[in-house]
Amino acid sequence: MKKRINLCMCLLAIITCIVTFVATLTISYQTALSRMETETMRQASLVAAGLEHIDALDSEQQKAYMQAVGKSDRSRVTLIQPDGTVVYDSNYDPSQMENHLERQEVQEATHNGTGESSRTSATLGQQTYYVAKLLSNGQILRVSNTTDIVTDDLQKAIPPLVIIIILVIILSIWLATYLTNRLVRPINTLKLDNPLENDIHEEISPLLHKIHTQNEQLKQQMDKMRHQKIELEAITSNMSEGMVVLDKELKILSVNQAAIKLLGSAYQEFEGQSLIALSRDQMLNRRANEAIKGTKTEYRMENQNDRQLQVFCNPVQVDGKVRGCVMLIVDISEKYAAEKSRREFTANVSHELKTPLTSISGYAEMISNGMAQPKDIAGFADKIHTEAGKLLALVDDIIKLSQLDEKAPMTVKFEKIDIKKLLESVSSQMTEYANKKHVEITVQAEDIQAFCVPRMLEEAVQNLCSNAIKYNREGGHVWLRATKNGDTVYLEVEDNGIGIAKDDSQHIFERFYRADKSHSKTIEGTGLGLAIVKHIAELHGGSVGVQSYEGKGSVFTMSLPQNANITTE
Repeated sequence: MKKRINLCMCLLAIITCIVTFVATLTISYQTALSRMETETMRQASLVAAGLEHIDALDSEQQKAYMQAVGKSDRSRVTLIQPDGTVVYDSNYDPSQMENHLERQEVQEATHNGTGESSRTSATLGQQTYYVAKLLSNGQILRVSNTTDIVTDDLQKAIPPLVIIIILVIILSIWLATYLTNRLVRPINTLKLDNPLENDIHEEISPLLHKIHTQNEQLKQQMDKMRHQKIELEAITSNMSEGMVVLDKELKILSVNQAAIKLLGSAYQEFEGQSLIALSRDQMLNRRANEAIKGTKTEYRMENQNDRQLQVFCNPVQVDGKVRGCVMLIVDISEKYAAEKSRREFTANVSHELKTPLTSISGYAEMISNGMAQPKDIAGFADKIHTEAGKLLALVDDIIKLSQLDEKAPMTVKFEKIDIKKLLESVSSQMTEYANKKHVEITVQAEDIQAFCVPRMLEEAVQNLCSNAIKYNREGGHVWLRATKNGDTVYLEVEDNGIGIAKDDSQHIFERFYRADKSHSKTIEGTGLGLAIVKHIAELHGGSVGVQSYEGKGSVFTMSLPQNANITTE
């Protein structure tokens, strides 16, 4: 088999070299012939140009020129009279030559000015290429070359070509032997992983195909398992909840990135490691052990970042036996914070409601028991009315916050309004209150049109303006400003009052928070105004912030999108 392959490849190489040799000679001959024809045409043009130049000379001088041209190279030069008589020929006696009027190239030159033909010369007996040119005096110049010029050049090139072909044949035989060895070598080094790549002999083909079929089946099974693993990893990696799969030895089989992040571990390869490597929380490991014993457990824990986590541990049973457990870790920080906020809100509401109700109850009890003097009843009634007003204001603010928080059924309609007019309206409404406090209000606003909920935005500005007056000093000043930058509108309420301490600035938008503890009893208010302002700003798709320096004043800024157009129903 090896010898047969080697012989076939050697014969193929030799045939290829021979065909290449013949093709090269043929192409070279045609190329040389074409070059000879081009050169003959060029020579004819040059000689014709020379004859035209010496046309004024006598016949002897013209003959001398023709002889000089005829001896200059191997080309044959012939000069023919218009009647076909040969006047001059560089290679033959013109008196012995027949009339050339019927020659093809002469006929074409007579009619077209230039003629050419290729035939066996009657004079020389060789294959010759002719080019004829019609001169201005009616004579015809003919220049010709025999194909001997081409064959002579090719004969000179044949020996080097033969040497090259022999070298190529030797190289081809060597390559054929080398390639044969390479073709046979896979049989001696058969690879079972890719058997069909070595399927050369018919005798071993069934075996190789059987091995290939088994390999394909194994590959499909492995691909299916790999695909399932990729799907599982894709699902778990995009989960916001953490998931850890453990075997019965509490070795980690799988863990997603969310679990690593929630448990506060550094990102690394945890598969195959103990659960302790992922988290050293003793309760977590204890709950996992309980799940391995077949008990579903859950508990709440706090991670290193103070996030509240709910952990669920479920045993995994196969054929009635526990083979491991799955831990699901859920971040419940927002839910926990909401519950805490609701508890604090309930406590604060209870406290705030208790104070006016206690006062009302006390005065009412004194009146009903006859303990109040007739002259004091009017004063007690006024105090009861005042406390009831505080109570109603508090309840009203709580209802507003509840609607904004829970998006209770209400309709808010965005309208395009003039912000400057809104600020002037708020200033007009707050003037009487400001005069009582000896505070001056100034409106500094650009002409800005914006989409908003007029009554809500006006209420927010009123709350800010009221606080700026309330926490100001006598003779103080309040500025209401409106500016625009791009598509954002900025509403500012600035005062030069008592200011806010740095530690209090981040809490003032919380419900029932009072920045000035010393005035909290003497200054009226529910403690919910700034919380309402914050919710109104967020309802418009904006935000509210504060810059304040204790003893120097504060600047509250609401930033709102100019083209907000949201309807909540």
